[in-house]
Amino acid sequence: MSTPNPWTVVPASDYERHMGPEGVDQLAPLSSIFQEVYLAAQPDSVLLLGCATGNGLEHVNPAVTQRVTGVDVNLQYLGIARQRFMHLGAKLELFCSEAEKFRAPPGSVDLVHAALIFEYLHPEVLVRRISEWLAPAGTASVVLQLPGGEGPAAPSKTMQLIAKAMKLVPPDELTRLFEHYGMSRRRWRTVPLKHGKTFWAGTFGRTA
Repeated sequence: MSTPNPWTVVPASDYERHMGPEGVDQLAPLSSIFQEVYLAAQPDSVLLLGCATGNGLEHVNPAVTQRVTGVDVNLQYLGIARQRFMHLGAKLELFCSEAEKFRAPPGSVDLVHAALIFEYLHPEVLVRRISEWLAPAGTASVVLQLPGGEGPAAPSKTMQLIAKAMKLVPPDELTRLFEHYGMSRRRWRTVPLKHGKTFWAGTFGRTA
């Protein structure tokens, strides 16, 4: 029997306190990583997996992008994202779903962005789904947490559950999975963070 996703029970206030400047201070770097891939892709359609309260959506230009889809397991997060990004109107569609169970038409998304989500699910299942969703010239963008560093203690019992549920995914292992499903790594970099922690940010596209 599969265990319930711990993210469904973490209040938005706990999440944002932990991820913000008073905690591990990762919201700003995550936002800038998304901004970089978004500006490079100039996508007609975007799919944000694990969109939480909408961090990064401030970079979406409604004159460029016609459809923004956000997926998260926590309904409270989606309600906050909707309130914060009202200006996107009907172009912003939000779905409460496990990322790997979400359904999108095949080949329909120009940019799929999956930040800090592979650590909480079976990577192969999600890579396979991304390969189905991605348009022929589309970009898949991934952010992984690398080992090392010691951040502040989790601010609540629910966030402690998250820390226990997290299983780090080696970038090379993820790259092999993407290659298996016909997508090669285009660019990658490491992003140093506070408290000695590091992100790995990579983009993938269909192999020609």
